[in-house]
Amino acid sequence: MIIVGLKNCNITEELFKLNLPFQILNGDLIATEKHILHAINQAKSKEPITKSFWMEILVRASAQRQISNAIEIIGAKVGKGRNICIVCPNEDVLNKILKYVGGEIDNLVLELNPKKIEGIKKIYDIKGPYEYNCKNTLNEEYKENLIKRVCEKISLIEIT
Repeated sequence: MIIVGLKNCNITEELFKLNLPFQILNGDLIATEKHILHAINQAKSKEPITKSFWMEILVRASAQRQISNAIEIIGAKVGKGRNICIVCPNEDVLNKILKYVGGEIDNLVLELNPKKIEGIKKIYDIKGPYEYNCKNTLNEEYKENLIKRVCEKISLIEIT
């Protein structure tokens, strides 16, 4: 399984019509690779919500049971200059997707930053202020706790 961040991509409707096994997510709302790995593990190990493994990753990553809500919340949107996360089974599929979206592979797209944290906190309804260290950078413990909270939200869709 490949998880990759891309920046400055051009997302078109044609991408969603490809008959390839993959999922594409809004990279600006991914709480690191751990977030996606947790969603994949849930998609593999829990009772399916959807009929497609790839769509299952989307609903799990969004912590939503409804596909339409998941797409609205964390699905990659059509447009230019998008930051995305691609999940696919192998390099061959990834290369085919790259031909459609362009952009630049940059896994920093998956990492947390203050702007991204605001969006993540909003869509996952996570409360609490940022925590900065003495060098005015985000506290690593805060980042890890935020990732854990997102993963908890994903796990909680099993009981709702």
